[in-house]
Amino acid sequence: MGFAQLIICLFWAVLLSAQRPPNELFPLTPLGDEQKTIIDSLSISAIENLSTSDLFTLSKGYLQDQRYEEALECYEELCDRNPNRFDFQIGRGASAGFLLSGTPSIRAMWYLVHLKSGFEEAVRIQPNSLFARRALFNIYLGLPRFLGGSDAKADRQVKEIQLLNPLEASVAKVFFAMNNKDQTAFEKQAIIAYNDAKNTLEINDSRYEMAMIASQYFDDTERAINLLNEFLSKRQCRRSIPTSFCTISTSRTHAQQRPKASFDSK
Repeated sequence: MGFAQLIICLFWAVLLSAQRPPNELFPLTPLGDEQKTIIDSLSISAIENLSTSDLFTLSKGYLQDQRYEEALECYEELCDRNPNRFDFQIGRGASAGFLLSGTPSIRAMWYLVHLKSGFEEAVRIQPNSLFARRALFNIYLGLPRFLGGSDAKADRQVKEIQLLNPLEASVAKVFFAMNNKDQTAFEKQAIIAYNDAKNTLEINDSRYEMAMIASQYFDDTERAINLLNEFLSKRQCRRSIPTSFCTISTSRTHAQQRPKASFDSK
């Protein structure tokens, strides 16, 4: 495998791993004894009988405890009660994203509905949320058109991200160019992102992605190590969230059918 092909493989791996809720939103930490007691107490009641405050507490507890089926059920109820609450929609989309990991394709379709609509609603409610917009960008970019993805939708998210943080937009554009096998755009956006000294990265996953750009495209090991150290210091859990955000058999097949790219390395 040539160096240019290695770059493509690494970036494709990063693209897939990036399709998940940002780590900052849902840190996976073990429940404490007091939290377990509260969750056990609340879970006795039917979710319809719980107050919104208690149900939200239960939802977050289930998500933290990796009980994603129960979390999604609770967040569905919360969104029915108040569809204009950002935290509720983000939780619904994230719970569905976790459940997509290793889920058979037919059952995954139901989760995809919540994944996509949850983050779409979150962006509608808080249009200035970089985290929600980047997650939605990844969803649109990673899913084939018949499942609701499209380059046009992804590009609209990039334009909105550009207004919020030009550096975050440049990193997103690198992956947009990769997805479209656009060598010229890939090189242009990688250079822009690498040389941007004015803006700072706000999404922790972007630090990992930028480290890959620095290391594999510019051979800047020192900068890559610094970025990876920042990523690890800000990461609140050991494993990714979730293992695969929206990679199911249909999207994998769609990706495998794309022609291979060969970008020239710098």
